[in-house]
Amino acid sequence: MSYAIICSSKTGNTKRLAQRAREVLGEKNEVAVEAADVVLLGSWTDKGRLDPALEPALPELAGKRVFLFGTCGFGGSQAYYDRVLDRFASALPEDAQVVGRYMCQGQMPLSVRERYVKMAEQDPARFAPMIENFDRAVGHPDEKDLDGLAAALREAGLAE
Repeated sequence: MSYAIICSSKTGNTKRLAQRAREVLGEKNEVAVEAADVVLLGSWTDKGRLDPALEPALPELAGKRVFLFGTCGFGGSQAYYDRVLDRFASALPEDAQVVGRYMCQGQMPLSVRERYVKMAEQDPARFAPMIENFDRAVGHPDEKDLDGLAAALREAGLAE
């Protein structure tokens, strides 16, 4: 099976998932989008959606089998990940077929935590949970997350 990867990674988290996908699927099987049996579309989460920088590539996915993957700073809930992935899917051309999907938490830049700490001085009840979430996200995606992607690729029938 041939595949292509289209990926946007602002901090390197989603890029790590893309690299694991290459390891699982075999780097020699990676081809251009137009020749691929399946396209893996990966993005960091921007306000609950795909990175807008990916929009020009989306028309190329018309009629394609697509595996969605990504990372988001907020996490801990599969229901939340599913809502984000639903938004990712809604950005695809109507005739693109989603064959699998995977989302995990990704580490955020330290500047985000610093901003939360400053805002918590004014509104601790609102921002303390955001600081806790930031701290939980440190180190993600971790090996368990990367293994989860490999399992999702297998579950979608894309890898053995």
